[in-house]
Amino acid sequence: MGKVVYITGAPATGKSTLCSALTESASNIDCFCYSERLRDYVNQQRGSLLDEIDIRRESARSISAEDVQSVDELLLTESRVTRESARHLLIDSHPVTKEDYGFRVTPFSDEDIRAMEVDVFVCLYADPHVLGARISANPQGRPLPSPFELALHVQLQASVVAQYAVITGRPCYLLNSEIPRDELMQQVKRLLRLDV
Repeated sequence: MGKVVYITGAPATGKSTLCSALTESASNIDCFCYSERLRDYVNQQRGSLLDEIDIRRESARSISAEDVQSVDELLLTESRVTRESARHLLIDSHPVTKEDYGFRVTPFSDEDIRAMEVDVFVCLYADPHVLGARISANPQGRPLPSPFELALHVQLQASVVAQYAVITGRPCYLLNSEIPRDELMQQVKRLLRLDV
């Protein structure tokens, strides 16, 4: 039976980089990149040509709560399929987004997070100054929040994922993503006990 692993963290903590490295390391790991699926869904529904940079830049101006709910349903279907297979599914998601007005939290409902049957939750974090430097070096449409806002973003992401773990009774690991990428990947593989 495949495992479902939820990976989150504030912007520039390395979620997508970690997920890419893990999927490239083994043929039985798939990734549901929430931002990519959201982009594809919005483009299909509206006939637009937004890319991930547009989605990050526009965020709540382009993405409605209804859009998020529709992609949540796609994710629930994919997690059910994973449960019935020998493949593992990484969910690269971030329920907290930085907006012009502050922050927006669009969490899964209690019912949805339970239905997803996540085996393990992982939240990456890093020092706000490190995150700020990473965003400055490669913004990819992300706004550059202040160090206070970055620290708050880290705490909000960790709070949401900790609540998911409490709701589901599943383990949650908070990992410092400032360590070298290969070392972080090996840590994650050990913690998740992925059969690769």
